[in-house]
Amino acid sequence: MDGAAHRPATICDSRTAPQLAAVGAQQMTPGTPDPYKVARAELVEALARMVNRVICAGKAEVQPALESIVQIRTTLTQVGNIDDFLDDLEAAERTLLRFLLT
Repeated sequence: MDGAAHRPATICDSRTAPQLAAVGAQQMTPGTPDPYKVARAELVEALARMVNRVICAGKAEVQPALESIVQIRTTLTQVGNIDDFLDDLEAAERTLLRFLLT
């Protein structure tokens, strides 16, 4: 009997992971991308991957990830016009803290 059939699905289960779809592709315009927007998108994607990886790895990995978020925030205080990314850092931090409570 397959033990996987009796496991609850998690975000770490690739068979049940949601598939990304291209949304709004028709609104994209060709041209030179804004380097700030590209860098911000890459940072947000990396942050999301980190949170997902930590949740998949277990609660023991939460504290080091929270420390990394503090280091990232400290580093980015020297950069201007990043308030929206700081919101993303706070959301990641809240998600990890909620995960600790489950």
